[in-house]
Amino acid sequence: MPPISRRDVLKAAAAVSLVPLISACGDSSPDGVPGGADDSAPKANFLHGVASGDPLADAVILWTRVTPEQTGIARLPVRWTLARDAALSEIVQQGEALASAERDYTVKLDVSGLAPGSLYHYQFSVGDRRSPVGRTRTAPAAAVESLRLGVVTCGDYARGLFNAYRRVAEREDLQAVVHLGDYIYENGLQDAVRPQVPAHETVTLDDYRQRYSTLRGDADLQELHRQHPMIWVWDDHELANNAWKGGASAHDPATQGDFFERRAAAFRAAHEWMPIRTPDTGDLARIYRRFAFGDLVDLLMVDARQVGRDEPVPPNILFGETVPVHTQTGAFIDPARQILGSAQEQWLIERLDQSGARWKLLGNQVYFSPLKLVGAPRATGLSLFLSNDKWDGYEPARDRVLAAMARSGNVVILTGDAHEAYAFDVSDDPNNPLAYNPLTGEGSKAVEFVVTSTSTRGDGVVGDSLTAELQRTPDNVEQLLRLSNPHLKYYNNTLNGYTVLDINAERVQAEFWFVPIVSEPSEEESLGATFVCEHGSNRLQPLL
Repeated sequence: MPPISRRDVLKAAAAVSLVPLISACGDSSPDGVPGGADDSAPKANFLHGVASGDPLADAVILWTRVTPEQTGIARLPVRWTLARDAALSEIVQQGEALASAERDYTVKLDVSGLAPGSLYHYQFSVGDRRSPVGRTRTAPAAAVESLRLGVVTCGDYARGLFNAYRRVAEREDLQAVVHLGDYIYENGLQDAVRPQVPAHETVTLDDYRQRYSTLRGDADLQELHRQHPMIWVWDDHELANNAWKGGASAHDPATQGDFFERRAAAFRAAHEWMPIRTPDTGDLARIYRRFAFGDLVDLLMVDARQVGRDEPVPPNILFGETVPVHTQTGAFIDPARQILGSAQEQWLIERLDQSGARWKLLGNQVYFSPLKLVGAPRATGLSLFLSNDKWDGYEPARDRVLAAMARSGNVVILTGDAHEAYAFDVSDDPNNPLAYNPLTGEGSKAVEFVVTSTSTRGDGVVGDSLTAELQRTPDNVEQLLRLSNPHLKYYNNTLNGYTVLDINAERVQAEFWFVPIVSEPSEEESLGATFVCEHGSNRLQPLL
């Protein structure tokens, strides 16, 4: 038996402390808690709303958090009800669970035995105190004619209000909302729209719990969770900026302690506060998972940031960090380097190869498509790539995944992180006219939609630098980018917003929606662009 490492001990401790999912069916009373409300029981309030997530055809996660009025309360019994109607008169299931101090008073239930493709309503209560009534849906099964999904990412509480979340909450026809990460930000930013809590960068378990608690006090985010089930994966800011499996560029061990202790704290808080069905309670780092929407869509949520990513290779040209671009040489073309990790990569490729769904959606953190400062055919080796942090920094791994996408066909990649909106045809050699035709899209093997931020971009650019001036003219920037990136079909780098996918057997349609301001409440939004990928084409066509 090999020696037990400190990392093994930390992983085991995190697993023991994980919020357990209570398999709920019927009027159950888990953990020996008696049924019925007790007037003498401690009082508590529902200050963080309700949420649901990870919908399956027969199950869904229900979540809430209670805030005891008295201090020193170790455990509270919480009643829950699931019904077919908003008045909660047509009860389907009900039961009782525990909110404990050990789990930050969060409650997370995996309610099974439900009907596919069905709308449900739910509520929690402690004594005579009741939560808001939430609305959720199970995934449809068998033959599915159409599906609508909202897609969001990057909600920095300090940099702006969640006007985009509110607009998504108001759309009653969405099956679910896909969140691509950076749900929280770990920074201590205080000089923007509203202050972070705590006022410093999050490092400890209590820090991360406070940060989630602060966000979940926001009325717009609460309404998003109340109206729609969420399917979420983390990016880097749920832990630390530019995180990878063994560290983060923004983590300083000298002042912030052991990285793996911080990671265990961040992951534990995330599994407590997010309505996620934890795939492996023994390994909180693993959150990649699959969702089936009948025969129409397989949604594959991957983690390209935390679980298997090797440390990014530094830029390899003379300008270094001043102009952080790289060529595909040296360590950048080492096939052993991973962005997903070997286990997740194998899982993803197998799911793509085995899927019988009409469309395969990939929920992904960082842009998959090549993005270049200088573009040239791949064989020349003359291209200069703009980011070593994205899939461009792991080209052999991308090649392996893209080959599986090409075999599968009808693959749509959904990406967050960038705080900008892009639409790409996906080609492994977009500057080679023999491999890809930018006029017709012939040679494209998939399509990619990069969703802009919810609030992180702020109200817009400031200052009089050349970069700021370029950002004020997105049409010009798009034209400059297209000179080196002919597979780029759309670009907006000035606004926050969200994306809506409308899917049927014949096509996937993506709408880029934007909100004009995040420094104050606003009900305004505008449709920036619409693109369609038709069945079997693997390429984009603009509609607006």
